[in-house]
Amino acid sequence: MAIISDSSIIQPQGKVGGFTFYKLNGKIIMRSLPRAPHKNATNPTPLQKVYQNRLAEVNDYLRPLSRVLDFGYQNYLDKKTGVNWAHTDVSTKGYNHTANPRINPAYLQISRGSLLGAEAPLAVRTADGISISWIDNSVEGNACEGDNVMILLNQPELQKHTWIKEAGRRRDLQVIVPLDGENPEQEREVYLTFYRPLNTKKLLISDSIYLGRI
Repeated sequence: MAIISDSSIIQPQGKVGGFTFYKLNGKIIMRSLPRAPHKNATNPTPLQKVYQNRLAEVNDYLRPLSRVLDFGYQNYLDKKTGVNWAHTDVSTKGYNHTANPRINPAYLQISRGSLLGAEAPLAVRTADGISISWIDNSVEGNACEGDNVMILLNQPELQKHTWIKEAGRRRDLQVIVPLDGENPEQEREVYLTFYRPLNTKKLLISDSIYLGRI
């Protein structure tokens, strides 16, 4: 809103362009008119619908994992959230609007970092739950036998997950995650990460590895 001074030579009234003019208490008031919605806001093109659906579906897929992703991307949270970091790969590489399901879990990365990851990891079903194993590479690169093991079992269709932040150590070469909760027979998307605290504020963490839907 703006007030036009009395000294103005032209004192319009009514609608002019994108503004309306009216007199109030002897002064001419100029107020911008509300903009009409863009036609695509109410009638999007098929391609725009694909983009809109992709954004909504990827957000719904990642939102339940926000705490997990903030932990896995904690060295990068000065720029954006963990969900934002994970969103990029899932939406650009792991989303196919013609597939079923449309989101490919192999493109979800729950952590990012320079620590050496697992070698030849494997996840299988056993009578005790899900067994996750790997080959000893604790003497290679920046790895350490005491590195923590982090496991995520995700059930996106139920918006449920099991996050075990301290499942074991790299030297253990295997962890077994029991499935004693609801629906133990249902499949889980399995992810494995190693990490090691450097100090109270800094974490050395590996890129996560997707081990399949088990």
